[in-house]
Amino acid sequence: MERRRRRQSSIRPLVLLADGHADTCELYATALSSLGFETTTVSDSAEAFAQVWRVRPDVIVTEVSGPEFNGWVFIHDVQRDPRTRDIPIVIVTGDGLPRTREQAVREGCAAFRLKPCLPDDLAVTLRAVVNGGDAHEHASSAH
Repeated sequence: MERRRRRQSSIRPLVLLADGHADTCELYATALSSLGFETTTVSDSAEAFAQVWRVRPDVIVTEVSGPEFNGWVFIHDVQRDPRTRDIPIVIVTGDGLPRTREQAVREGCAAFRLKPCLPDDLAVTLRAVVNGGDAHEHASSAH
């Protein structure tokens, strides 16, 4: 099995932000850029997987609930493809139901964060994920 190779600019890891709310993507993109990350955004679930192929991010941040973006389908697409399944996925969602968190664990997501999630807190989680640490210890269970 081919292991995913890190991008050369790992000093500024590339984060793909995938959320049906373009304003949320832009907020996180602006903040994370100032916190040492490169970012790219997509708010259309049909386009999200193609964007993963184009940019080969170090980590993906996605919402799983919402009328415009089906995050679970996106996660399945990423994990089903052997060329993308090693890209860690962090869920940032407003859906705090226990079943959502349980599904995230079953799907093998690297971390689960509840909205509102401050960009500084998300950056800590992303650094832990990118550096191979335990991101779950950085993820808060509720706000």
